[in-house]
Amino acid sequence: MNLPGLITVSPEQPELLDTCARILGDSFIEENWTATWLSCLDELGVTPQRKQEILHATYLDELGNHAPYQGVYLLEDKTAAAGGYLYSELEGHTHPQLQAASTKHFHACATPQELERLIRQEQRMEPISQFDWTRTLDNEGDHIYFYMWAVSKDARGKGAFRRLITPFYDFADEHGLNIYLECYSDRLQSMYEHVGFELIDVLSDPAFDVTERRMVRRHA
Repeated sequence: MNLPGLITVSPEQPELLDTCARILGDSFIEENWTATWLSCLDELGVTPQRKQEILHATYLDELGNHAPYQGVYLLEDKTAAAGGYLYSELEGHTHPQLQAASTKHFHACATPQELERLIRQEQRMEPISQFDWTRTLDNEGDHIYFYMWAVSKDARGKGAFRRLITPFYDFADEHGLNIYLECYSDRLQSMYEHVGFELIDVLSDPAFDVTERRMVRRHA
């Protein structure tokens, strides 16, 4: 998708991919799923700064894997970023396949001890980490899926989020497409409901005090 007001970040733009990874990392380190995933490092005495470094590397991989399929967007003023894609542009790939396509930055950043704990924690969190549900729900039909989006801390409360999502909404309404995402807190669920999403269902696991909330914004 080429959307007005947004840069569709390509693999040949590493500085923009890094900008997106930093915006998303600064925001998502506060998010419940991410905080729970990284909490397994606490027993190693890992600092918040170190967690941020690992998260930045992880997002560089994920964004880099999606960029060839027009799956990374940045506001032209670089105040907000989104990881999202039009399903038909994935060329037959799935989101989990692209997530795992390359982990070079993650493996270069994390120590063997950190890697072992993070991989094990991610496996434990699989019941609340279902990121390929939209294909089944939409019967392989075209749709937009956001795997993450965020506003730079310095730009919060200044309309950047609305400017980020509006081009996607306009495209979805023009082409008759639903938009999907998941979130992990009451606060985010409420915010997304405020901008037109509705809750589909909730996934939980007694091992974790966090739930996955699947949401849809239906086209006009």
